[in-house]
Amino acid sequence: MRTPSLVWLLILTLGFPGPARAATPAEWPHPGYDAEDSYYNPHESAITLGTIAHLKRSWTVQLRKQAACAGFSAPLVAAGRVIATDQYGISAYNAASGAPSWHFNWPDPVGTETPAMAVDGTSLILGTSDCFSQSDPNGLVVALDVSTGHVRWKVKTDIPVYSLAVDKGMAVISGNSPSDAQATIAYHIGDGKVAWRKAGFQATNVSANGRLLLTDTHHTSAVAITTGALLWTKPGFWLAKAATPTSDRFLVTNGGSLSAISAATGAVLWSARGASNDLLATDGWRVFRVVGGVVEALSVPSGRSLWSRTLPKPLSQPVRAADLLYLGGPILNPVTGVAIAPTYRGNDVVAGGRLVVVNQGVLLSYAP
Repeated sequence: MRTPSLVWLLILTLGFPGPARAATPAEWPHPGYDAEDSYYNPHESAITLGTIAHLKRSWTVQLRKQAACAGFSAPLVAAGRVIATDQYGISAYNAASGAPSWHFNWPDPVGTETPAMAVDGTSLILGTSDCFSQSDPNGLVVALDVSTGHVRWKVKTDIPVYSLAVDKGMAVISGNSPSDAQATIAYHIGDGKVAWRKAGFQATNVSANGRLLLTDTHHTSAVAITTGALLWTKPGFWLAKAATPTSDRFLVTNGGSLSAISAATGAVLWSARGASNDLLATDGWRVFRVVGGVVEALSVPSGRSLWSRTLPKPLSQPVRAADLLYLGGPILNPVTGVAIAPTYRGNDVVAGGRLVVVNQGVLLSYAP
């Protein structure tokens, strides 16, 4: 009888074990680490509760700045490079030294929004929109060679790009404007050709092992990201904010609540009230959600609250790696919610024994 109890104790302490992931231990290839947008890196082992207080700054880079619509988002880490948005386009830097690897400029840097980014194999996929027209903005999807920054293909779209999901060799965008009806379009990453298009449906950045949620005004459907084939349909308007690392559950919002639904069937597993649920992370056992200065941990199996903390300053996207929970400044123990001493302000990414932070146009890398 003691063996199962010991197993559950280890799970509670270390986190729910997930399947083999596409990212290598030294990479953070999606905005949320994986296509599920879990914001959980299960491979990190160098930056831990025992070493976080001893990090030293390895390098600092001033990102390119000008008066432009684009800003500075959290970076990606792939192919030995840190890839960051700036106000001219995209820049890649050597992950170990911070030396510049390549720069990519938008055709109109001043009038281009901050892009969504994700890496699939050797391709960096970018999705963005122009910012000059409020009534009829257009979009742009670009594939770059992640090692060189060279353009592999680019496609102009009639809709602005409000979301980008990258998984299974596909790039799926979604958007609408006063002049453009809502649509979701899927492209083959290999050549940029359209694979399928769904008029009237909205998607988000989240793919659960190739399952994508599409919503219209009255229904939510799961489709195969590779073909657009319908998998199931349920009544209700659910927007996917994340999926568990095992891809078995979507975390979705509907009005003022957060719900977990089965990725396989769409069945609602639990719901938890909350004022906002845009900032989520999950390690497969817990869901971490941030609203203002409050961070709360919920149980993935039941949705019950495990702990809640109110911190003195507004928090940003939670990130879970090793035995730490990063909040864009404060760092907590993910099991107990107890604060750890150091703070690192900005958008955090943890991969390959490095904490990479973007803060007000400055890119910084820390290591033990």
